Amino acid sequence: MILDILKQQALQSAKKNSLTLKSFKICEPFTYVEVTNKTKTSIGVALSPSDEGDLKNNNFKSIEDILEDDSFNLASRAIILATINAIGQYELQENPPLLKKNLRVESCEFLLENSTKEDKIVFIGNLKPVIKKLKENSRDVAVFCRRKKELNNEVYNDIFEYEAVSKADIVVITGAALIGSTFDALLKFATKAKIIMVSGFSAGLNPIWLKNSNVTHVASLYLKDCSKEKIEKNPFEDIFENSCYLQKT
Repeated sequence: MILDILKQQALQSAKKNSLTLKSFKICEPFTYVEVTNKTKTSIGVALSPSDEGDLKNNNFKSIEDILEDDSFNLASRAIILATINAIGQYELQENPPLLKKNLRVESCEFLLENSTKEDKIVFIGNLKPVIKKLKENSRDVAVFCRRKKELNNEVYNDIFEYEAVSKADIVVITGAALIGSTFDALLKFATKAKIIMVSGFSAGLNPIWLKNSNVTHVASLYLKDCSKEKIEKNPFEDIFENSCYLQKT
């Protein structure tokens, strides 16, 4: 499974860079993890799957505890993904990517430049501002989301997502999909797609880690100047004030 590969990549990086666990917390809407090597600290976030059941902070003591956990506990999975992202953000600080100002703007411009009106674009996860702009530019967009279905706005139940991606020319998957077990299946069905992009604040890993998968691009936030206090106190939209990157794997 891709999540297992990412766990191993992150664990190797943590050992190589002498990273230790500083703090973690499940909040709403973010789960965050801080890692440090005493000279530098980095933070990673993931969407808290709060509408999937009760979430409780686990009693993890180390990065190894987190990344060696193989349970199906949703809280653990969110913490695992946030840890992968925190270590990925550390690597990105060491080798900064080409940074842009606005993740939503950059993602939309990229998709517009690399698509035509005839292309079928499928979103796994409702990235509303990007989807709205694409539709305004006459793109053929369908959205599949577990959280909320809006049939009038073409937001469909995710039970149909495999059928949809099998016919898609472009697939955009929210990073939060890595919390569950559908990510690998989505990639296997998306054989027609010329672009498969993992996007959002839950995709803050090092894009290189997905090099041997079918993922072609990663679009996420660069959280060097973000703190746990900001994540805990600030509203959802404020996280998008951070700079971003859109990079090939």
